[in-house]
Amino acid sequence: MAATEAVASSGGPVYDIPKGRKDGRRSKIEDTFSAPAPSFNASELVRAFGQRGFSARDMVALSGAHTLGVARCSSFKNRLGDPTMDSDFSKTLSKTCSGGDNAEQPFDMTRNNFDNSYFQALQRKSGLLFSDQTLYSDPRTKSIADGYAKNQATFFLDFQQAMVKMSLLDVKEGSKGEVRSDCRRIN
Repeated sequence: MAATEAVASSGGPVYDIPKGRKDGRRSKIEDTFSAPAPSFNASELVRAFGQRGFSARDMVALSGAHTLGVARCSSFKNRLGDPTMDSDFSKTLSKTCSGGDNAEQPFDMTRNNFDNSYFQALQRKSGLLFSDQTLYSDPRTKSIADGYAKNQATFFLDFQQAMVKMSLLDVKEGSKGEVRSDCRRIN
């Protein structure tokens, strides 16, 4: 629910996700869906998301969430010196990383606005993470990214649908979950 509020308050689409999910009986990091590595290529991304029931289109739409926020240099320094990157953007990243691995760089020029600028950055060869820019170099995902760069409304609609789909992952039913009286504690 926090994601829906963050997206809406930053100018993105307003959407509802199903409510009333049960919480798990344990809370361990190893039980969570781990996000793909920033070094994943398009094939690895399609496979990782596909294993969770998402299409390539879903995955590209969800990647558009990178229109908000920042990444640390440790996540993108492997792109420094990449000859396929826009030269001005490369200089910006080098300058950012001169501040060390924890230095932060926005994913796109509108870091606090939910919009399609992330996809426009990919067109300019200015994707921050390798896993971002790879969406524009693979034929399975490039046309989707191009479509979102040109049509924000299509991106918003597909993003909404993919987020609702994500909210339905691993729903706990019956004795596999519980409604907590205190969300910080297992009953």
